Amino acid sequence: MEGVLQRRAEGLPDGGGRLVLGDLLLHEGPGTRRLPGRLLVHLKQGRVQLGTGDRILFSSKLRRPRLLGLPGESDYPRRLAYQGIFLTGFLKDPGELVLLQSGIGWRHDIDYLAARLGNFLMASAPPAEAGVLKALLIGDTGDVPAELNTAYALSGVNHILSISGFHVGIVFICLFQLLFLLARQLETLTRHCNLRRTLLLVALPAVVFYLFLSGTQAATLRSVLMIVAVLLALYLKRELDPVNCIVLAAFAILSGAPETMFDLSFQLSFLAIWGLVVLSSELAAPVRGIKGVPGWFLLLLAASAAAILATLVPVAYYFQRVSFTGLLANVAVVPLMGYGAVVVGFASLPICLLAPGAAQPLVQLAAALVRASDYLVAYLARLPVWSGYYPTQTDLALSVAALGALTLVRPVRLARIVVLLPVLVLTARGVPAGRQADGRLEVIFLSVGQGDAALVRLPDGKRMLVDGGGDYGDLELRVGERLLGPALHALKVDRLDYLVLSHPHPDHLQGVLWAAAYLEVGEFWESGIPGTSQEYRKLKWVLASRAVPVRTINAASAPFAAGGVQVEPLWPERSVPLTGDENDDSLVFRLRHGRSSVLFTGDLGGQSEAELLASGTSLNTSLLKVPHHGSKYSSSAEFLKAVAPKFAVISAGFGNNFHLPAPATLRRLQHRGTRVYRTDLEGSIQAICQADGTVIIGAPWGHFN
Repeated sequence: MEGVLQRRAEGLPDGGGRLVLGDLLLHEGPGTRRLPGRLLVHLKQGRVQLGTGDRILFSSKLRRPRLLGLPGESDYPRRLAYQGIFLTGFLKDPGELVLLQSGIGWRHDIDYLAARLGNFLMASAPPAEAGVLKALLIGDTGDVPAELNTAYALSGVNHILSISGFHVGIVFICLFQLLFLLARQLETLTRHCNLRRTLLLVALPAVVFYLFLSGTQAATLRSVLMIVAVLLALYLKRELDPVNCIVLAAFAILSGAPETMFDLSFQLSFLAIWGLVVLSSELAAPVRGIKGVPGWFLLLLAASAAAILATLVPVAYYFQRVSFTGLLANVAVVPLMGYGAVVVGFASLPICLLAPGAAQPLVQLAAALVRASDYLVAYLARLPVWSGYYPTQTDLALSVAALGALTLVRPVRLARIVVLLPVLVLTARGVPAGRQADGRLEVIFLSVGQGDAALVRLPDGKRMLVDGGGDYGDLELRVGERLLGPALHALKVDRLDYLVLSHPHPDHLQGVLWAAAYLEVGEFWESGIPGTSQEYRKLKWVLASRAVPVRTINAASAPFAAGGVQVEPLWPERSVPLTGDENDDSLVFRLRHGRSSVLFTGDLGGQSEAELLASGTSLNTSLLKVPHHGSKYSSSAEFLKAVAPKFAVISAGFGNNFHLPAPATLRRLQHRGTRVYRTDLEGSIQAICQADGTVIIGAPWGHFN
């Protein structure tokens, strides 16, 4: 396969990267054919020094992007399709790439300049601070540690890590002031031209160059276009209207790339600046003139509140949590990072190209400012965030409509109240009234790819999560943040009364680790057989640090009641490994609700199935979670005969490399007359078990692939 890089290679916090290729040629045997559209290549690890226009050769299995069928799932295939991307590929490291031909042109040269500047920053400061400086100065977030990224998000100041209007504005103002100070020394200029207007125009090309150096993100482009609009208004001697500038910038971007409308950074960037224009003056008015409080502090506080209010509903919808900590965090972080690290760091960039040694003190000073910000953010990230708000798409539309209405009726205070009250009432629907006990046992087998995750709604309204999914390669998946979190949020779950881990393999553990860290957890259940991985040790540390009670259950444990059901632990026999295979030590338990029951089996293998059968334990159940994703080494004929399930659910990833579920397992289930549901084909599976033995099962979030 060969293709041409369409834009700068993107680094990712997990150490990998992404490449978008066009002009695709597929080499099959002796022939070659051209493919339409673009290809997104995921790089598992390593960085590539490639620029726009480079032609590369590689070998990869191509896939079509598809939905998983999860509640609250983002339409990833649609987002890619808007960019003209219809295929994806995967490479382990840059060694699998061959550069056939270097690109030519100014975009290619700017990409290599950005790479050179990024390498200088990484060599001149500690890795964490250098990664943040790369994000601030050239728009490359790939070296920002994942934990630090999360801390900035939880503190409500993650916008500072993405180059936006704030960064561009600071660069433009500082550049203008520098040129103004220099030009004032030239008497001829001051006599024969309007110095300020002329220098504003002179500074513009530098800002446009910075736009391309930083990767041409939507927020950066919006800022540059607004600066152009301001300059046009000055030169045409027209009255400047900020809202008109915003509309003009949006129109210009969407005219060239209509698909940007569905880009999240575009939406949040324009909503934030819109909120600043419409709301900040109104919020500042009541507190203006307070004695003993600096005016700049009050203005910054009002601006922070305006941006938070304008983006509150979209942030809750897309990220499942809202941080009001940003109200205060912005007051400290914005001066440190914006007026400090950005200005000092940006000053070092041209110097490093001429005299790298002279630029290093500036980089180290900028890194010190970043370090101070990091410490502050790490502390603020411990404060609670609001995760109990569940807005719908209707609420999104209402919030934008309210902002539009406020723009039109700004001079009339009574009209503003009339506009806001109905919107507040309607959007308040997103705050749940509380848990409802409906007397049913409901299990939702979440389609999280090649992994297991099941949300259980117990008859008394409590919630249980059995495993959380994950991925051995992870491939930038981050199952908790990207899949499990949005799904639980869509299902209005922000607390888990019981968190259960069947065994510590990544495809079950990673989502559990995320849930333990970011959700309120009442109790954690496991078999007591410890894992050896770093992720398992981290899970135990998180549970201990959050004081979550840990309960060990195995076949020696007596059945007990929880949430209105009977919990019957069946395996392992004791908290001692049976074999060297962690799958065989999976926690197996049955939830019994009247005449209905659900059997969870983890990744139980054939040897443990035989031991379980030999113990004489009754295994009969209404609904079986098929062991080990349908492996041919599990679900033996004898085991299925003992279980005798009416329904069975197989959790597996579509087109997985393990070729699961195995045809032999499917045949054995078919021979038993069991109705089989598969997450890889049908998406998330919902089963409602009633006390009279009735089981209603289906796939309400089924995808249309």
